[in-house]
Amino acid sequence: MQLQLLIKEIDSKQILCSPAVGQIVFLIDDNETVEANDVVAEISILGVRHQLIAPADVRHRINYCENIKLGSKLDYQKAIASLVVASSNDICVTDNTKQSASDNCVLSPQAGRFYHRPSPDADAFVVADETISAGKTIGLLEVMKTFSPVKWNPALGNPQTAVVRKYRVADGDDVEDGQPLLDLDQLS
Repeated sequence: MQLQLLIKEIDSKQILCSPAVGQIVFLIDDNETVEANDVVAEISILGVRHQLIAPADVRHRINYCENIKLGSKLDYQKAIASLVVASSNDICVTDNTKQSASDNCVLSPQAGRFYHRPSPDADAFVVADETISAGKTIGLLEVMKTFSPVKWNPALGNPQTAVVRKYRVADGDDVEDGQPLLDLDQLS
């Protein structure tokens, strides 16, 4: 389930606040750039995981508050992170067409459950700032108990190497066909 983060203005700064009481079980990296509906964190509410997503019209880098880390308990409207205006270079181009989005993002080939790693105790297939080549596996997609690798294959004529920026979905999330999974910076 997804819950939209609340925005409050405190001391002339925009602050993301918790929409519910829970415990943090996932955080994206500090200083990451987020857009509307990007997953910023996940919290556990009575043992059920809920994604906390960025509100509409957000195109900012986030800076977590000092006391926010994995395992932190959240109260309703507790400050989580401040928002810093992001430059246009920080934002992944996610046009509504698969072709334009696929230049800077890896898209899900179909609906299913996406995993960052081959097993729960293994390292992720890719990490931020890693340089990858065409054909690199970036995750697994589970559809009807069948796991298939998701690979990065750039469009014909595009550079064959890229630098990983960030996953756009949490490990184990359900995804839709064509949903951005991973942001990239293509190398020339």
